[in-house]
Amino acid sequence: MSSVTLSALAKLCGLSPATVSRALSGHPHVRADVRAQVIAAAQSHGYERNQLVSAIMAQVRGTRSQRFVGNLALVHVPSANQPNLRPMQRRILRGAEERAVELGYKTDLFTLEGGEKGQASLARVLQARGVMGVIFLHSKPNPDISAYARCWDYFAIVQIDYDSPTLVWHVVSLDHHFTLVSALSRLRERGYRRIGLFIERHKDERLIYKWSAAFRSFQENQGGIGNIPIHTEVEMSRAGFLAWFEEHHPDLIIGHVDRALAWLKRSGVDTPDQVGFFNLNWNERTRPCAGLDVRPELHGVVAVETLTAQTQRNERGIPLDPRSILINGRWVDGPTLRPTAPAAAA
Repeated sequence: MSSVTLSALAKLCGLSPATVSRALSGHPHVRADVRAQVIAAAQSHGYERNQLVSAIMAQVRGTRSQRFVGNLALVHVPSANQPNLRPMQRRILRGAEERAVELGYKTDLFTLEGGEKGQASLARVLQARGVMGVIFLHSKPNPDISAYARCWDYFAIVQIDYDSPTLVWHVVSLDHHFTLVSALSRLRERGYRRIGLFIERHKDERLIYKWSAAFRSFQENQGGIGNIPIHTEVEMSRAGFLAWFEEHHPDLIIGHVDRALAWLKRSGVDTPDQVGFFNLNWNERTRPCAGLDVRPELHGVVAVETLTAQTQRNERGIPLDPRSILINGRWVDGPTLRPTAPAAAA
């Protein structure tokens, strides 16, 4: 527990306890210089708010239409190849924002600049605004966040997807292995016996190669889908894809790039009669197809629920036991698959 009370902190700052309380909670009517003074004094004297008590008191004082609990930050971590939010990430954020409102929290979106200096700067801004928790949304593996973890000691933290092979904070992610293995089992039941996976390198790299690992594991341990090598390219090309397809003759292809269907059609290959197609991320489809709904809005919902639970337990900084919270994708049927397994020969 803090050795300095709110009243003592108020006396140190020459302010009323009510003003100090509002400054620490990020109340918009407190001047920025006063808020900075209070936060500096709180840090200097080791004062730490009990977020659970603060949340309860905010609800007690508020009305049903005014049940503000606290501020959360949604932080996009861009990359050189993906400087802006993608549609999928916007759907994740939409789910997070809607769930936050239901729980009484206000959210704001920020972009993180690279390096320790950029992280420390953003952390100071969020602290001055009374932010209680942060959700990081990564565009690619980014171990810099973990390397400078101490910049974020003041906040509860949740990540959506992994930023490195080392788990530092709680993570919300699709269960890529279980989701793909389950789909492969169903595809095998449909009668597909030569299944091929094609994937752009950054898609697999960002997820620490979970798609390719699940696919190879199924090939080696469960079988029945052939042994076609995975096709990868930095950016999927028509020439590279068709060369792989013509060499291995899969009866079903799995991948993110559904424009491959147009490449096949121009080459005289019909879908689904000659080859099936299953989209690894049905949410990013550009044409009707079967695939996996990776449930982006649910990622945002679960991240907010995980984060607010941390704030209510007054947990901040690096957790002693970081956890992965996994979400299962959903099978979506579509016109690019055979409806049933082919009939057995008489």
